[in-house]
Amino acid sequence: MNCAQHLETSAFFFPERPAIREAGSEITYGQLNDRANRIAIGLIELGLKTGDLVALCTQNSGNWIAFYFGVLKAGAVAVTLSGVLTGDELRNLVSHARPRFIFTAGEKLKDLESLRGSGGVEKVICPGGDLDLQRLIAMGSGSFKAIDRDRGDTAAILYTGGTTGIPKGVMLAHEAISF
Repeated sequence: MNCAQHLETSAFFFPERPAIREAGSEITYGQLNDRANRIAIGLIELGLKTGDLVALCTQNSGNWIAFYFGVLKAGAVAVTLSGVLTGDELRNLVSHARPRFIFTAGEKLKDLESLRGSGGVEKVICPGGDLDLQRLIAMGSGSFKAIDRDRGDTAAILYTGGTTGIPKGVMLAHEAISF
């Protein structure tokens, strides 16, 4: 089971239906699945292994959604970080989670460069980073099936402050996201 298989099912049955509407344009389920496949293959080409952590730290967008599904399809764990975190907050969470790759916006690059290598981060995917999203997408192909995972395997880690204000990583399993 991989919760990204829900996207594959939607792309199979409704390839031309809109999955995302943003800034006056639409991305269909077929297009979203194709982009997520290309991202998954690109990440695997970079050395991503099943169970590795990949952080997403950028504003919500169609690219964010495609990257999220690409991470899940590759069998990895998506670590979602708010795009409005300060540099210190971001460094603390990345040091805690220790993702191998981070997808972010160019304005966060300066905050993340210090974590490359020492913080476990191997690649920063953003404009001006180790590679940008378009180069990653170009590495893959549109044909890919999500890597099967156990129902209880972690699919995503979300950081929440709770009542103390100190962020804690909350792990969500594939089955928790699927049902």
